Amino acid sequence: MYFKQIETKGLAHFSYMIGDEGHMMVIDPRRDIGIYLELARQQGMPIKGIFETHRNEDIVSGAKELSEVTGAPVYISAFEELGHNYGTRIKEQDFPFGTLNLRSLHTPGHTRGHLSFVLEKEGEPLMVFVGDTLFYGDLGRTDFYGDAALEEMTGLLYDSIFHKLLPLGDHVLLFPAHGAGSACGGEIEERHLSTLGFERKYNPALQVADKEEFIQKHAYKRPFPPYFKTVEVLNVEGGPFLGEKVSPLPLIPLHSARFEGTVVDIRTRTAFAGGHLPGSLFLKYDIVSSHLGYLEKTDAPLALLADELSEDQLSLAYLTLLRMGYSNIQGFFGQNTLKALEISAVEIDTLEQIKPYEYLKRKGDFLLLDVRREDERSEDDPVDERLCIVLSSLPENLDKLPKDKKIFTVCQSGERATVAASYLNKMGFHAGILRGGMLGLIAFVEKKK
Repeated sequence: MYFKQIETKGLAHFSYMIGDEGHMMVIDPRRDIGIYLELARQQGMPIKGIFETHRNEDIVSGAKELSEVTGAPVYISAFEELGHNYGTRIKEQDFPFGTLNLRSLHTPGHTRGHLSFVLEKEGEPLMVFVGDTLFYGDLGRTDFYGDAALEEMTGLLYDSIFHKLLPLGDHVLLFPAHGAGSACGGEIEERHLSTLGFERKYNPALQVADKEEFIQKHAYKRPFPPYFKTVEVLNVEGGPFLGEKVSPLPLIPLHSARFEGTVVDIRTRTAFAGGHLPGSLFLKYDIVSSHLGYLEKTDAPLALLADELSEDQLSLAYLTLLRMGYSNIQGFFGQNTLKALEISAVEIDTLEQIKPYEYLKRKGDFLLLDVRREDERSEDDPVDERLCIVLSSLPENLDKLPKDKKIFTVCQSGERATVAASYLNKMGFHAGILRGGMLGLIAFVEKKK
């Protein structure tokens, strides 16, 4: 038997390959399919089946292209009609291959048609691939059908977990479609392996007395990045094929100053603060998926500013954009871009940073904008006044901010605050950050006591 868990970094997505006796199966493939073809070649096993647990919202599927290249059928749920123009619709049935069997289970809750797949040997469950039903330390969101269906969908998720998945047995290995950091969960834990028994006992989301308590605890709305809508369409139509090798085109450094679109600066926060293109948007290469979907439309013209970053770091940012459904990425500005601009007398901005002692001294001269989540804020935070707008909802709340007053943004340590400040400056505001974030301010105040 062959088994491989494939992590898509930047989007916290997991896909899987299972092989036995010359048959390879793929579950929930990502958009760029090269890794599946390469692993199948290495193992000498042709891909015979492609299975989708559900229509993903946060990452574009590669199922249609993988099917086109390999000739393997794509299996999708027949329990919900979403308008797919590809795929064979299935219900609860068996898919034997080699000495193994993959059995589909209808596990609604995250979506109405959601499927999980149980890997069996001689009738004994070994693994279960649960998509967005159950995560490591968390469970899937149930709010995609709106407020009216929220309690119904959460109740369905309870039934799927407690009456279909957990009865498979405590020994069964659990493999979800997402890991820590995914927008499809809330508090997913940072690990790559678990069992149904471990989750039954230690998953905080499952520690409830009954279905009613489960619904009360988990029937709530979560942020919905606008790019999800684009991904939903691509995942029923099949996104444009990418091919096996995917890399961005290099752009001429001096052209960055007159780029007609958004330059996404994927360098470190320190590098961005020290010097960046006016109007550029800061999103470090490994946090692109966390915030860009709230701040830019998927058809917006984009260019990446990588400067001295490694090829792997640039590739991660670029592939993340493709996997999110961004369709107008024109290339990247590489090494020595900022240096070339400076020696050509092109204007370079720096990000104003106010230190904790300066903040305490100058309070009232500016607006403090707290972009953290509500659960991160405390009444004991050492601030007199602040405006609280979560980073993900900043675009629809710009009318609450003054353009004639300095704004300093704050988060826990500074990264989200820098994203927010760069976005505000791009939109015509005058923004900087509180250096060290709220943690730095709290530490400074404690030292002064």
